[in-house]
Amino acid sequence: MKKTILGVMLAAGALLAAPAQALDSDLRIKGYMVSVDGDDSAATNLGVVYGLDFLGMIGAEFEASTTISDGEYAGEDYSVTQVGGFATLMTPGPIYFKAKAGLLYNDFEIGGFSDTNTDPAYGLGLGLFGLEIEYTRSKLGEADLDMLTVAFGF
Repeated sequence: MKKTILGVMLAAGALLAAPAQALDSDLRIKGYMVSVDGDDSAATNLGVVYGLDFLGMIGAEFEASTTISDGEYAGEDYSVTQVGGFATLMTPGPIYFKAKAGLLYNDFEIGGFSDTNTDPAYGLGLGLFGLEIEYTRSKLGEADLDMLTVAFGF
C-alpha cells in the first residue's frame, strides 16, 4: 500500500511539474513534532513539501517525511513515516494565512508492532517571508495525531 500511495504521489507530481512553469510553485523543508494522543514525548520528523498555487489563493501541497528522533508512548519508542496530499486555501501576500485538507498516509512503528493507514487530515497555518508555522491534525486508529510544523521555503 505504501508503494502504491508513493507512486500515485510521484505520478501526480510529475503531471503537475510540466505546467508548473505557468504556476507558482515552491519547495520547502519542514521539521515538526508528531504527538500521538496521550504520548509521553513527541517524535521529531523531517521532510519536504512541494506546493503549487493554481489561482492565487487555491493550491495543492504534496509532502513526505520520516522520524529522525523517536517519540515515546506507553513506555515504547515509536516512529512514523508520512506521505500526504492536500488542497490548500491561502490569503495572498508575503504574510498569509493558510487552511488545508487532504489525505495523510502513516506508516507507524511502535516497539515491535507496525501499522499503516490513510486518514483525512486538516490544518491551519501562518506564513511570513519564507517561514511557515502550521498545525495539522489527523487520526491514527482511534488516537488523535497532532503535528506542529515549522517549514522554510527556498
